Amino acid sequence: MPRHGVSPGQGHRRSGPEQESDRTRGSPRLRLLWMGLPLILALVLWAPAGAHPLPVQSQHVGRLVPQLRDAFGWWNLSCPVCKSLFTAIDFGLKKESSVEWVGSIATKLCKLLKIAPPAVCQSTVQLFEDDVVEVWTRSVLSPSEACGLLLGSTCGHWDVFSSWNISLPAVPKPAPQPPKPPAPGAPVSRILFLTDLHWDHDYLEGTDPDCENPLCCRQDSGLPPASRPGAGYWGEYSKCDLPLRTLESLLSGLGPAGPFDMVYWTGDIPAHNIWHQSRQDQLRALTTVTALVKKFLGPVPVYPAVGNHESTPVNGFPPPFIEGNHSSSWLYEAMAKAWESWLPPEALHTLRIGGFYALSPRPGLRLISLNMNFCSRENFWLLINSTDPAGQLQWLVGELQAAEDRGDKVHIIGHIPPGHCLKSWSWNYYRIVARYENTLAGQFFGHTHVDEFEVFYDEETLSRPLSVAFLAPSATTYIGLNPVSPPSLQVTGSTK
Repeated sequence: MPRHGVSPGQGHRRSGPEQESDRTRGSPRLRLLWMGLPLILALVLWAPAGAHPLPVQSQHVGRLVPQLRDAFGWWNLSCPVCKSLFTAIDFGLKKESSVEWVGSIATKLCKLLKIAPPAVCQSTVQLFEDDVVEVWTRSVLSPSEACGLLLGSTCGHWDVFSSWNISLPAVPKPAPQPPKPPAPGAPVSRILFLTDLHWDHDYLEGTDPDCENPLCCRQDSGLPPASRPGAGYWGEYSKCDLPLRTLESLLSGLGPAGPFDMVYWTGDIPAHNIWHQSRQDQLRALTTVTALVKKFLGPVPVYPAVGNHESTPVNGFPPPFIEGNHSSSWLYEAMAKAWESWLPPEALHTLRIGGFYALSPRPGLRLISLNMNFCSRENFWLLINSTDPAGQLQWLVGELQAAEDRGDKVHIIGHIPPGHCLKSWSWNYYRIVARYENTLAGQFFGHTHVDEFEVFYDEETLSRPLSVAFLAPSATTYIGLNPVSPPSLQVTGSTK
């Protein structure tokens, strides 16, 4: 399984007690905000059913079910009546008045538990409530799931976050071949690795960098006390993202580090103001920063991956079977339009479907961009079905097998590192890496904002390294971070 490490000599975290205090005040609060509020909404949703809130972990559910049956007399409830009850509950919850009622209770709980300031609680619940109600009525509160849990397998099937496996080809795995360093003087490809830019449209110099909100240095942050300085012109070592001028300076200063053959850009373009974002805000960030990258990198091909902050609500990436206004088509279509000069038609096709793609940047190399939001623990849409969302991992197996057959090498890029994924997804990804260790030449991710790596070991002895995933540091200073110089830049050499 993957093990984690931090690259030596990359002093990305700002040292000292002040830096630790920044991270303690900021990041945990934001994490509570985007994880806690959907959970609060979930707890409220169980109230109309007359049941206690259910944890999603199966072992906890197993201990809770007998208590539910004893407390509410579920043994006397017939299967047809149970399914009729939950059908009525689902129908009622989807009414506008019911969604508003659920939201009002969730807002009160958010304020009571002090997850965030009152205004942030209000805005976040309003942003999340429609999607969370939709997810819960189609998953935990669906008649099949709920009645299967409460009455047993004869009345339905409870499989929220159940284990699953993808299929590997019957083709025997070739004998492992340790990587060989390139010969002296061999040509190399220079690859610029950008991640987690996090442009804040509302960044304002002089505002409070240590406000009560999860993100500061903004128009709504207020002024700092007279004893402390305000937000700087270029940014701030606090819970703040970056103004556009800082990203312009970053990209315009890349000349001495180049030239580059291509760019891996692993996502997270918008700011961390997750309680107050619209689709228009996210699309503005996408088009503005994409135009900036094109302006300063010119004809260099750029290969992006989808970050968890690209959508709104944050982390909300429905699988492709979710259609209509709840789907992610608004985002994928905009990405395809913004990136069409970088990606071939076949890559744009799968990007529009599920936010992932594959292409050949040069002969002998296949690049695969994964939508790692389909593995995310925070993607509440996976409550409906977490089994290989969009068939992405099975598709990955097909791409890797075809590359092995051709004798090509493969690079994988994505946003969330595989070690941060749901257990079954991470395990299946590990199996794929182990099977195609000879073909997989590199993995590149972001998301953590720090310079790290994950090492994959063989399944038999857990001692032989199979592959390494490189996690690049962020451009943003969020939270209390000092980007490497030049910020968020990694150069990878590979033989042509």
